[in-house]
Amino acid sequence: MEIRYYRSDQSISIERSKFIGLDTTKLNFRQITEELLDFNDHDKKVVVEFMDGNIKKRVIPHLYGLGYIREKNVLEIKSDSILIDDNYPISELKRILKRHYLNKGEIAYYSESPKRALVLITNDSNKNGKELKEILTKLTRTFDEIKLEIKDTIELRVFFDYLRQMPKYPIPPKPLKIEIAK
Repeated sequence: MEIRYYRSDQSISIERSKFIGLDTTKLNFRQITEELLDFNDHDKKVVVEFMDGNIKKRVIPHLYGLGYIREKNVLEIKSDSILIDDNYPISELKRILKRHYLNKGEIAYYSESPKRALVLITNDSNKNGKELKEILTKLTRTFDEIKLEIKDTIELRVFFDYLRQMPKYPIPPKPLKIEIAK
């Protein structure tokens, strides 16, 4: 059986990592995401594993928000939507993901380079592992197609974050001009 890793970090000890099987897990998306925080170490990671036909896929996700990440390097996917530009349906994933990885700074709100490109998966906290598997299956299949087409070494870096239902802060008002009397 073929095993594919998405994020080929050589410093991760697979033997010391925690595997979450999306085909069998009872954890919801929030619990899976919180496992990333609880089990985050330099050589131990959470590995999200699922079957895609005869291929066992292992995604080594990160928790979004740990460290500085430029927003333009992030392509956000939520269930059936790609949240960039004016939003796209997930059916446009190949075109948008390819643009995200191959942009090289041309479009200001897409990734600066393939090495900085990452994909953020946000989801409702109560969604289950099977629903996450659907998103990851679409993402990894599309990524594999793009990688074959461009014949280059690009890496799929996936981050998880659940929707916290927090209101966005309004844009601050423009500063007042204060004239000082002389």
